[in-house]
Amino acid sequence: MSDKVSVIINFHNGEKYLKQSIKSVIEQYYNNFELILWDNCSTDNSLKIIKSFDDSRIKYFYSNNKTTLYKARNLAVKKTSGKLIAFLDCDDWWEKNYLSSRSEFFRTDNSFYYSNTNLIFQKNNKKKLYRNFRLPNGKIIDQLVRDYFIIISGVIFKKKIFEDNIFFNENYNIIGDYDFMMRVSSIYNGHSIDLPLVNYRVHSSNFSTLNSKMFYQEYKDWYYKNMSNDFFRKNIFFLEKKLKYLEIKYLLVEDRKNIKILKKILNYPDLFQIFKFLVLFFIPKKFYRFLR
Repeated sequence: MSDKVSVIINFHNGEKYLKQSIKSVIEQYYNNFELILWDNCSTDNSLKIIKSFDDSRIKYFYSNNKTTLYKARNLAVKKTSGKLIAFLDCDDWWEKNYLSSRSEFFRTDNSFYYSNTNLIFQKNNKKKLYRNFRLPNGKIIDQLVRDYFIIISGVIFKKKIFEDNIFFNENYNIIGDYDFMMRVSSIYNGHSIDLPLVNYRVHSSNFSTLNSKMFYQEYKDWYYKNMSNDFFRKNIFFLEKKLKYLEIKYLLVEDRKNIKILKKILNYPDLFQIFKFLVLFFIPKKFYRFLR
């Protein structure tokens, strides 16, 4: 018999996209799953949407107190009964063969399974492949440090990872997925599939887009807390480069244009990115949206 997959959708006031996300799970070719819907104190029509689905595999939980996303993820994990756990953000959706395409590998020695992703740009409905290279297998921590190519909606985890007491860091609001994947990939082996089996919606309301300062501050916190790790020391150039990128980005978004930020831009270790930063530095902020 196939192993049960516990699919978790965390949401708060997700009525805009929730129906498509749920539908993409219900219509999976792989049938042995439960769908954990964790409602993080919604006040919109999310519950009405959920009630429109008549499927015994759906399990609905309502949180009376709004928590961080990563605390909500951890709480939802504790309600699962499957041997495998998958997360799907409420504004993303899966292809119908998302689960079935990996099912033959679920009983291998790998501890997580991930795929490529389609980026769907909400503004013009254009589609773009997230990564145009062969995705690695095994211990992928060094590759992730140099180019973070995983989206949480495209990963299936063995529950053993959580039973080993590895959970999401509830102190983060933006980089919790990144932090979690870095810890997981430094310990466990992963299996990849190059097909884009998940659709990630890019829109102006993406939390990280709206909170560039928080993104930088959380990553800075993560950076200094991981300096003693082996993977950090091996890849310090790439991690430091990311830290500088996030700092410059948030300073530009907050319109803090002065000689100090200009020096930071000119010292950035990527000529093409320096050019992009300089364009942003010398044009009014209102035009930034045309360069995203």
